[in-house]
Amino acid sequence: MSDPLPVQASSSPVAPGSGGGFLQNLVDMYFAPSVAFTRIVRRPAFLLPLAAYLVLVLGFTGIWMSKMDPVEFMKAQIAESPQAERMSAEQRDAIVEQQARMMPILGWVGSIVGTALMFLVIAGGLMFTYRFFYASEVTFRQALAIVSWVFFAVGLITTPLLLLVLQMKGDWNLNPQDVIQANLGLLLDKSTAAKPLWALLTSVDLFSLWMVFLLASGFAVASRKTTGSAIWGVVIPWVLIVLGKVGWAAIF
Repeated sequence: MSDPLPVQASSSPVAPGSGGGFLQNLVDMYFAPSVAFTRIVRRPAFLLPLAAYLVLVLGFTGIWMSKMDPVEFMKAQIAESPQAERMSAEQRDAIVEQQARMMPILGWVGSIVGTALMFLVIAGGLMFTYRFFYASEVTFRQALAIVSWVFFAVGLITTPLLLLVLQMKGDWNLNPQDVIQANLGLLLDKSTAAKPLWALLTSVDLFSLWMVFLLASGFAVASRKTTGSAIWGVVIPWVLIVLGKVGWAAIF
């Protein structure tokens, strides 16, 4: 009897997690983030999600500023400032007029420069955290790709929702940061709540927690750790930022 034919291995094995593209990564960010980050970390391209996020930011800025009254918006913001009580009516009016004139410039420049700086700081800070505390080999390019994809995925949900809420409220002079009430601030009245407590409760936000989870999932893949282990590398900096906000509210 002749010997059995040997089994030949495939000459081009398929790497796990290969394939996919921009749209597939985006879909998996919502339903299978670890799968998406496996591809993203392997080929850490950040320009496309970063550009897409900037389009969201600039689109919202353009719509909001075309409907918002800069003078009324600044009056509301200064009225909530602790320094407002120490100003005369003439001083408040002068500051409102000055800030209202600067808003278009600050809005557009802040959208671009502020976003770029934010991404660089977050990516650099988290890269340092995972390289130093987790002894991983996360690169800055991987960190920037993870941050870009997370902000774009979350922003693609929050930006239209923010515009919808502003439209339904019919008041475009509201601070966009306070429009979506997806936090524990719903339990209190802002006008009567202590400022440190308000800062704490509004920081426990559904979308912020989702972003923390996505960042942890991405850096877990990049550092070859479990998400449960890697999540502390994001949670602890986030808690420190929240405590900083609470302390600032207590002082000022």
